[in-house]
Amino acid sequence: MKIFVLDGNTNYSQRFKYYMNLKYPDLQITTCDNLDAAKDLLGAEGADFVMFDSEFDKVTPEEITDLCGEAVFCYFSETNEIVNNTETIFKYRGVSALYSKICFLYESKKNRVIKKADVLDNVDKKTKIITFLPVHGGAGSSTVAACTAVELSKENEVLYINLEQTTSDAVFFESGNNKSISDFLALFKTKYSESSVYQLLRDIISRDKKQKSEMLSYIKGFTNMNESLSLSEQALSLLLQTLVSKFEYSYIIIDADFSANPVLKKLIFSSDRIVFVSTDSDLAISKISKLHRYMDILQRDVDIMPQQSIVLNQYYGLTNEKDFVGDMDVLARIVRYRTGNNERLTSQSIIQEVVS
Repeated sequence: MKIFVLDGNTNYSQRFKYYMNLKYPDLQITTCDNLDAAKDLLGAEGADFVMFDSEFDKVTPEEITDLCGEAVFCYFSETNEIVNNTETIFKYRGVSALYSKICFLYESKKNRVIKKADVLDNVDKKTKIITFLPVHGGAGSSTVAACTAVELSKENEVLYINLEQTTSDAVFFESGNNKSISDFLALFKTKYSESSVYQLLRDIISRDKKQKSEMLSYIKGFTNMNESLSLSEQALSLLLQTLVSKFEYSYIIIDADFSANPVLKKLIFSSDRIVFVSTDSDLAISKISKLHRYMDILQRDVDIMPQQSIVLNQYYGLTNEKDFVGDMDVLARIVRYRTGNNERLTSQSIIQEVVS
């Protein structure tokens, strides 16, 4: 698909082009910052999909028709408003959400289907990082993260990493390996080399034996809570960059705490998708607005945020679900875990229940 972007904010348009091409390399994206140049470029090259920033809202419908020809047209804006009663895309959404919206509009106007993978699929064979965060204590984010790793590993190479202060990976996974993320942090404090980091990660990564999946590996969490305080932005960057560049995983699933600090900020910006997990309890309702506010503040520091989704766990039903989830995609609504005769649920039975 050939996409043409007219935006006076060249910093945004270049970042839009970079990140879209990084995730969807088959897209042909042309950017421009003034109307006269846009007329020349569209006349010479044409496009399938044309996007005007809302600052160009004075262009008449007739001019737009002349410029775009058979191309699908929409506005996009910084304030999420509808421009000139025309289809409008909110600029500051995740790359996958922007791509999905563009495809949806194109398919709707052209009455044809674009062959594309689901936003969670490994579209360009690059490792996708999906981070799970709880909205509140006891939301079940570790359970949902583990279930996602198990499910995705049926057809993909998956690596699960536990970055919680109080780790829970031993509940879901097991191996004979005693090494953990703490060993990586110990190496980070030394004069390490690229090869030593790679070799250590090879030693740390374990094949899971509990779930019996041949394509599921994991890295054990911190040996003790104090070591979690040693995880810095620099250490996290080194860890993720090495895993993405030196290993061939389709997905890296990260199970982390929601604790507002520079490391969490770095983790969010390094992820392709953030999945919040929440119940529909009064506790969740009292905290969700603060989470939305935090993410809105983070969004000011970047042009494109990772896609934000939510899993509603132990779900009974929300009368105001739309207000609760905001702009986040609802990936799943999971009913309360149950067994036939009310016996105690084991971690294995929970995974089987959720995955089913």
